[in-house]
Amino acid sequence: MKLYLCLIFSSIFSLISFPITAQESVKLDEKICESNLNQKIESIVNEPSRQQETWGILIENLNNNQVLYQLNKSKFFVPASNLKLLTTAGALLKFGADFRIKTPVYIKNISINDTIRSNSLDSLIIEGKGDPTFSKKQLEIIAQKLQQKGVKQINSLVLIDGYLSSPSTNYTWEFEDIYFYFAVPINSLILENNTVSLTLNPTNINEKSSLKWSDELAGKQWSIENSVYTRDSDIENNINIFPIFARSSLEIIGDLSINEESNTWQLSIPNPAKYFEESLIQVLNNYDIEVKNSQIIDRNNNLDQNRQLFLEINSPTLAELIKVTNQESNNLYAEILLKYLLKDELTEWESLNKMMNDLGVSERDYKLKDGSGLSRHNLITPSALVTILKGINNSKYQNIFANSLSIAGVNGTLENRFKDSNITNNLYGKTGTLTGSASLSGYLKNDNYEDLVFSIIVNNSTASSAVLRSSIDQIILLLGQLKKC
Repeated sequence: MKLYLCLIFSSIFSLISFPITAQESVKLDEKICESNLNQKIESIVNEPSRQQETWGILIENLNNNQVLYQLNKSKFFVPASNLKLLTTAGALLKFGADFRIKTPVYIKNISINDTIRSNSLDSLIIEGKGDPTFSKKQLEIIAQKLQQKGVKQINSLVLIDGYLSSPSTNYTWEFEDIYFYFAVPINSLILENNTVSLTLNPTNINEKSSLKWSDELAGKQWSIENSVYTRDSDIENNINIFPIFARSSLEIIGDLSINEESNTWQLSIPNPAKYFEESLIQVLNNYDIEVKNSQIIDRNNNLDQNRQLFLEINSPTLAELIKVTNQESNNLYAEILLKYLLKDELTEWESLNKMMNDLGVSERDYKLKDGSGLSRHNLITPSALVTILKGINNSKYQNIFANSLSIAGVNGTLENRFKDSNITNNLYGKTGTLTGSASLSGYLKNDNYEDLVFSIIVNNSTASSAVLRSSIDQIILLLGQLKKC
């Protein structure tokens, strides 16, 4: 029996931001004294439409730790993508800003004069290390280097996909999430973010719309039941994707207006290691290099000790990786960073606990199930998030971490929020959104007051993500009007 679940887009992380209307609810020319702040904030969170929600708020003076407002600061909340603050801060403290993920490429059968015997390699071996930036550009580099050495044939292509800890898919993620770009498998052989695009294009009226994959090698891993029909121009688009349980299958149902240019969906690649293998073989063939046999193995398998390092492909620095993680709220990057915290006798969770303890956060104040915040089982207190922000602000990584956050009205998930207000360019923050939950934590500069550090989380809501963001933004706009009285 097939089980169908419809994707609800409000469950998607805050990778997409929408213009806010909070400015319309706050008198932007009004100055607010500290003594009036409580009443102003409570007028927002205690509105009739907010009564069944749960709010957690902590706002402090960044310089002297003075608490300006608090509400349920020590209670647990589902943080959504605000959890990435823990993962990125932990990785930065553990490895430093200049750390890079290095992917080694080995060969076997090279002569003393550094030329390939008989234009043939016994083996080409690539050990995936979980570089989330790995793309076909890197595959091209490998092929070019081999071509320059005169290689025409590879007898055995060996790809190692077990460097990172299992499982590749978090068991606490929801079923309907794992089919889409924000919940891709977290493996060691990553290519193109483990993501593929499916585009629906109109055809003739009352005929099925055509499907086009951004990459056919990735697309062939999917089975698509297409029930989207092209309709007249006066018909509104109405397209839904329904994952089919326990299969790499999707049913797409709905109507697509003939005037619509296209309708694109970002999907996960079910077997990214296989996609890596087939893509590499395709690239090698384009360079007239034939692959006789290929296999994907676990890193624990015994490897030929006679292999030689051919080249090493490096990722951008960790400073750049955490910028993508926080500004774009990239779940793949966050999960990779968490898995990298596994070291020696410590699990990734124990290692992260150690880093958080160094920042002054007790493990009693958070319970984690992933590194990205996609799991609805994650719990953290607003107080813990503020402590993390203060701790990293007092470290040597102060500027690097702050620059990894989105800037209000400028970039990342805050690009379209606080436009044309005194918050623009003055708020550095991390957003978070899940169905029924929204969060924003970060730093706020105020020319008329002092720098602030804050965490605002709302859970258990039936309101849309846009409505929740607007309520949070109203609070932030109030903070921007603070003055000393």
